[in-house]
Amino acid sequence: MPREVTLVDANLGNLDSVRRALIQVHASVVVSSDPNTVATSRMVVFPGQGAFSKTTDELVDGAMGAALRMVIERGDPFLGICLGMQLLFDSSEENGGHPGLEVLPGTCKRFPENVPLKPTEPDGRMMKIPHVGWNSVAPSNEHYYFSHSYYAEPARSEDVMWTTRYGIVEFPSAIRRNNIFGCQFHPEKSQRAGLRFLRSFVLGGRS
Repeated sequence: MPREVTLVDANLGNLDSVRRALIQVHASVVVSSDPNTVATSRMVVFPGQGAFSKTTDELVDGAMGAALRMVIERGDPFLGICLGMQLLFDSSEENGGHPGLEVLPGTCKRFPENVPLKPTEPDGRMMKIPHVGWNSVAPSNEHYYFSHSYYAEPARSEDVMWTTRYGIVEFPSAIRRNNIFGCQFHPEKSQRAGLRFLRSFVLGGRS
């Protein structure tokens, strides 16, 4: 029997492709912007595109932020995708600084500009922001699709599940703590590897 997953509509975009990917891995998907529905859900996926801003401030401080914390504190499986993962942390430096949900300790920082993509080749290509395209994750070396200018810097190394290197920065591409999962990549755009990631989460709240 398909597991029911609530896909949070927080006006952060990226819903349709995530919904279709979840259906492909045999989830029964409910899309909701209602904090009460989210608060009573037994499995939640929180996708996001865009930036920390006034919109995310309102989410963090409002009923939806309280609902997301309730799901997490209750111990039900929770997956944050891209901005949805970054919002799990204390804050971000983006747009002058904005708070996160403060579920995980740490902050989000911007990739450095005007530095060599490969430190051993100072006259070679420079790091471009945003980091867009396919990149590998360690330790599996599978490839996923990324699109982001900021990356999470957790305060606890044990919260990091997978890492990815972009230029001089090695950043968490996936995080996990108990029932909390997050991925900086877009599994819905990552073809078979992304579907495997979503399937393992849906089947057991794991990856």
